[in-house]
Amino acid sequence: MALSAADLQKQLEGAPDPFPSLSEPSQRASGSGSNTAPLNTESEDLFPSLATPTTPRAPPPSWTGRVVKPVSAPVFTDSFSLTGIDPSANHSRDGKPKSLSDILKDVSAKFKVKVEVFSQRTSNQTTFTVTGASDSSVESAKKALTASLSPVISITVQTPASVVGSIVGPKGATLKRIREQTSTRIDIPPRDKLMVPGANGNELSRSPSPLPISPVSPGDDGDSLVTVTITGPASMAHEAQAMIQSIITEKTSRSSQKIKISPSHVYPFVLGRRVDFLRVANGADINLNRDDNAHEITVSGDREAVGKVIESIRSCAAFYEGDLTSVKISLPKRQHRLFTAQALEEILQKSKCSVVIPPSSEPSEEVHVWGKATNLGAGLQAVMERANSQHTHAIPVPGPTPRHVLTHIHRSGYGKTFDNSHPEVSIHFPEPSVAGPTTVDFSGEKAAVDAAQKELAAYIALLQGATREVQADYLIHNILNAKAKKQLNGYHASKNVLVYFPPESDAHSNILLVYDPLQKQSQKEKKAALAEVEKEILALVAGIGPLKTETVSVEKKWHHAVIGKNRSTLNALIGEGRALAIDVGGSGHEDIVVIRGSPEDVERATKEVLRIVEEAENDAIDSSHVVEFQIPQQYIARIVGAAGAGIQKYREQLDVKIDIEDLRDNGEQVVGKKKKTTPSNQSLLKITGRKQNAEEAKKRILAQVDKMADETTETLKIPRQYHSSIIGQQGKYIQRLQEKYGVKINIAKEGTNASPDEVQIRGGKKGVSQAKNEIQELVEYEKENNHTIVFNVSSRAVPRILGSKGAKIHEIMAETEAHIDVNDGNKDKTKDKDESATAPITIRGTKKAVAAAKAAVMAIANAVDDETSVVVHIEPKFHRTVIGGGGVGLKNLLARVGAPSDPKEQAGLVKFPQSGDEVVIRGERALVKKVQAELERVVAGLRERIVLGVVIPAEKHRMLIGHGGQPLMELEKKTGAEVQFPGSRSYNQVAPAENAAELEEADPKNVVKVVGPRAACEKAIAELLESVAKAPSREKRENNTQRNGSSSSVAKASVPFKHYHILRQTGNLLRDLRAVGVNFSQEGKPAHEDGAGTGRIDDEVEVDSHGVEWRLVGYGAGVESGSTELTLRARDAEGLESGQKIINDALAKADKITHVGYMTFPDRSAFPRIIGAKGAVINDLSVETDSEIIVPRDDTTVKIYGDEAAVARAKEAITRVAFGGRRNRNED
Repeated sequence: MALSAADLQKQLEGAPDPFPSLSEPSQRASGSGSNTAPLNTESEDLFPSLATPTTPRAPPPSWTGRVVKPVSAPVFTDSFSLTGIDPSANHSRDGKPKSLSDILKDVSAKFKVKVEVFSQRTSNQTTFTVTGASDSSVESAKKALTASLSPVISITVQTPASVVGSIVGPKGATLKRIREQTSTRIDIPPRDKLMVPGANGNELSRSPSPLPISPVSPGDDGDSLVTVTITGPASMAHEAQAMIQSIITEKTSRSSQKIKISPSHVYPFVLGRRVDFLRVANGADINLNRDDNAHEITVSGDREAVGKVIESIRSCAAFYEGDLTSVKISLPKRQHRLFTAQALEEILQKSKCSVVIPPSSEPSEEVHVWGKATNLGAGLQAVMERANSQHTHAIPVPGPTPRHVLTHIHRSGYGKTFDNSHPEVSIHFPEPSVAGPTTVDFSGEKAAVDAAQKELAAYIALLQGATREVQADYLIHNILNAKAKKQLNGYHASKNVLVYFPPESDAHSNILLVYDPLQKQSQKEKKAALAEVEKEILALVAGIGPLKTETVSVEKKWHHAVIGKNRSTLNALIGEGRALAIDVGGSGHEDIVVIRGSPEDVERATKEVLRIVEEAENDAIDSSHVVEFQIPQQYIARIVGAAGAGIQKYREQLDVKIDIEDLRDNGEQVVGKKKKTTPSNQSLLKITGRKQNAEEAKKRILAQVDKMADETTETLKIPRQYHSSIIGQQGKYIQRLQEKYGVKINIAKEGTNASPDEVQIRGGKKGVSQAKNEIQELVEYEKENNHTIVFNVSSRAVPRILGSKGAKIHEIMAETEAHIDVNDGNKDKTKDKDESATAPITIRGTKKAVAAAKAAVMAIANAVDDETSVVVHIEPKFHRTVIGGGGVGLKNLLARVGAPSDPKEQAGLVKFPQSGDEVVIRGERALVKKVQAELERVVAGLRERIVLGVVIPAEKHRMLIGHGGQPLMELEKKTGAEVQFPGSRSYNQVAPAENAAELEEADPKNVVKVVGPRAACEKAIAELLESVAKAPSREKRENNTQRNGSSSSVAKASVPFKHYHILRQTGNLLRDLRAVGVNFSQEGKPAHEDGAGTGRIDDEVEVDSHGVEWRLVGYGAGVESGSTELTLRARDAEGLESGQKIINDALAKADKITHVGYMTFPDRSAFPRIIGAKGAVINDLSVETDSEIIVPRDDTTVKIYGDEAAVARAKEAITRVAFGGRRNRNED
């Protein structure tokens, strides 16, 4: 209902000023006169309170500042006013509109604030006072109330196109921040859609009239304007508008301008004054960018400073224009190419002169040198030096048709190939389409230029008389290529003729035929081939038929419809492979479209053009069609969508405009003979657009209303532990349910007011019922098959349960097929954890899987609970000795006390510090006690150790060490001391001897160090000296024994030739015999060992990707029959018996061997990795694969003995170690 100005004034009399002065110390209600009676704000009738009853008080004015009440606990209060609040736009879960009291209750509970409401009916204003314990809660509640109660409006802001990027921000960050802060929807059109003057972007407005839009100046650079639409609650929309306006104000304070420097010879001199231009800016933010091709300088930055710099550049250019003079010099065109941009810059720096070179397309050879009169001489000299810096030469392309030759050189790729084959020469081939001289320019060293010129001249000579043109209308070129492409391409293979069509953009009708110059034929044969191809092409052209031209009258205003966006409609009309050309508004006539091509294509295109124009005319009429209908007001909020998203979808999909009018205050009803105005619960929708689109939008909206009318909501109580099953992996299951039954499923989130077990299903009655049944079936299934238990373990056990990078827990889950979640609440706390702290473990799966997983976890947890740690103080000087080389000493110590042999279980049992003397032992209590006792025993012995020196002649050292070191080992075992001879690796690592003063005169080569307890050292020294003293008689006795040939400690043994490999010098057999004091001699040796010499040239040999050859043969194949006789000697019968047993065991093991594998490597580089430190790796491989592996010292073939399966395993293991990376030393 329209109101006159007088009526509107009467309604507003007595209303408070919505924009009071902020400078006045006290606020007063504004009215039309001073005689107006004061408003009784304490009247409960006029201002009923909707919040919790409190002591009545005067309401604060419309725009008051925040007041902080001085109370004992901090209390924050804020007041604000809203006009024309609309609580019914919010709906509860059952779809019913919320009342004001419902909204206040929700906000109070959510933000824990107290809200008081004061209504002013005369001005339709409502004032809210929000009180809370924190400033943030008050502010959040204020924003929530504003968003829930303000009417939804749309505001448009005219924005310069150059500022749109700043509003959006990097990756949309600025736009996202404005949207989140104001809870509004902000629509920014694509950059190519600029503002249409007078357009109204207020497509969704529930306000009687759009709010005024602040005008924005497009700026001095003629920046186009873009319409930015803001949709949301009124106050929020205004806030978003203010934020966007501030960005526009900030950005339009900057500008960017270009200035073209003319004439061009001034440009280089102006560039040299860059520092002066920046000085003119006087410290302002200014950027200078240059475009050398266009001779332009772009200045961007502070608007005022940009103007000053532009003026300074303009003045500078004017100065140089009047101050410079020039001199010209004529240089051959071929030398012009030597003056590159870098060369011109060097000439300017050297002579203070600029050089202007005419474009290559112009025939002029004059070069102009510009500068001050005093500098022109130096400039000319610099130009001549550059012109003569390289030898240049040009050859004209001969013949009556040089363009044909150049076309072939460019289109065949010969020019690029020729240029690449002469890198020392710069070669320029002119474009065939450019008018002017047809010469090829060369520059470089004279010899290289002459050679290149000679080669090119010979090639061009082959093209003389080998070209021909065929005339065919350019419109049919595409048809020829489409219909006869294979035939045209086949001419090169069948007739040595290349066919070149002109570029489509040139619209030329000549087709070039070139006889391949690389095919040496006579001129007669070339002409015959060209004539034959020309005849066939003309026949193809004749088969296409004549062309037709049609002129269609089309007004200029409809040309855009014929062309389409990015020429899309025009391209669709022309199509592919058709002889058709369409010129819209060409030939100097604006209101015509010229169509040329084949008759049928012209006729078709003409009809399409007329149809498009007719549709465009109809669209202009149809777009004004209006459809009006009413829907219940309770569905409006759902139709509009969040921040207008629903209406926006219809606008984008159907190109319609939708306006919504609230009829609640406009309903009229006839009662008797009078019209009575009654409230209405309907809203009027007005859709404007093309008839079909408007009707379709109405149909969709009514269908949406019908769907909402059928909606029902079902709430299920489902334990939270089953919610993840309803959601499914990445939400796939709940999404499938929603799509299958057409429902919306909401699952309560933690931290909300809803019950944590609540699952809400909303949709059509049938769909809700079906989805409910399926969810209940799923929950029953999960109860049967998805058992869950939760128990606590010590937080100290969590790292052990998880393992390195989760390896252990994944191993348990894989073995038990249960899912385990570990929640260590102490992991982010300080190092001083509470030893009694626990961590919950959640296990899900079947009953059997859950029980097995719990048992595995508890086994680890119990082991950790039983652990203890002990600190043993050991001097750092003993650490290396205790650990031993490669950790052998520590491993042996742990083995002696019965510690686990698995390196992974040993890890962390004993930890030596990097510095200090605290050695930590952590593990099971009983094992820790044993390790501690053994460690203290070993260290006690180390503390008692001394070093004594004894002089023994160097020639006796070998005798004392003995064969294989056996006598020395027996001595050390007997006395408990360690003997170090000069020259050994450990000799210099031992401390100096206590009696070093007594040994000063002795030769260092004769000083033997004895290490150990004093008594053990003295006993060992006595034994050594006694052995030296008895050495002659012992040698004599051994000689007598050998001379007599009889001894009670001598025996014989026989080794078959096929087992001869067990007697190798580095084998285990010799080492074991020496360990028991047995030596042997042998008689007889096979010609070939292990069939190694029986290989044939045709034997099958495999070679892998690493170049390793592999051959597998039967054990003993090719080895002659016979045996090696061994003579065993020992000191006593017991030693001899042990030696015989060792040989018999070795032979028994060798009898089980069935195959021998030979791995021949390209070189020996991989052998150190195969052997490992002190043979650790190869020994491990032999044990793991149950085979014997021999790595040679003098060749590249590794031998593997064992049964066939063991040999194959060993081969794979060796390949893995050799080429799969180095093993961890700790694992060795």
